[in-house]
Amino acid sequence: MSGMEQETMDIVGKNEGRLHYYLIAQELRISAHYAHVICKGLERSGYVDFDTFRGICSLTEKGKEAREKIWLFKLERQKENIQKRRKENKKRIL
Repeated sequence: MSGMEQETMDIVGKNEGRLHYYLIAQELRISAHYAHVICKGLERSGYVDFDTFRGICSLTEKGKEAREKIWLFKLERQKENIQKRRKENKKRIL
């Protein structure tokens, strides 16, 4: 999954799991066409349901789980970076 797809899922997730692709485009500062393409790709992967008639992109259960895993991975990475900085700061002090 690309970074833009992850960001799209985050934005949809932050908006009660449903959002129009035009609003996704505004939030990501990309073209509406590109947002539409991203939503269609996420739909093919099973992460979202995309109603092309209404333009609504909705997270599926698979998408919610993937978003949560990504969030937990980022959180773990932040913890590791904090621990690393603390060790480096201790070395500088000593």
